[in-house]
Amino acid sequence: MPEGTEQTEKQEENTMNTTYFDEMTSNCIAWENAKKERDERREQIFQTYGWKSPEMEAWKAEDQAAVRPYSNGAMKAYFVFKQHCASEAAEVEIDSYCWDSEYHDFVETLRKLGITEFTLTNHSTALMDNIHGLIAEGCTLIGAHTITKKCPLWLGEDHETVKGLLFKVN
Repeated sequence: MPEGTEQTEKQEENTMNTTYFDEMTSNCIAWENAKKERDERREQIFQTYGWKSPEMEAWKAEDQAAVRPYSNGAMKAYFVFKQHCASEAAEVEIDSYCWDSEYHDFVETLRKLGITEFTLTNHSTALMDNIHGLIAEGCTLIGAHTITKKCPLWLGEDHETVKGLLFKVN
């Protein structure tokens, strides 16, 4: 194994919950289909009755009442899981960041998805906020860590080593 990519015991124990992932996927597909249907109805209402009609006002009320199935924080965790499955990597990498309002749902969803450890590789100016936000939600910062991952084809390399911080999800 290349230097810096040793897996901890917990990483080997990461038991991904594909059932919860599949449930999230189904709910998101249903949401998108319902949204598409609402958007098509809006266009029909506009063409038939115009923007200032009672029918359009009813549509606006219905659209505002429609609630997304998951918060932004939960969706960020969903995409971490999806990216991890697609990459077939041994370790879970998080290369994006959360906003203050997203930490709780993000970490809760990581737990539901069975992610017990991850490496945060984001280098944005929000990194310090993210470290503190993740710790506040019960994650433990293990320490500096590097991962080796496949490169996009356009980079012309097979693998790259990325610096990050290893976290345990408690």
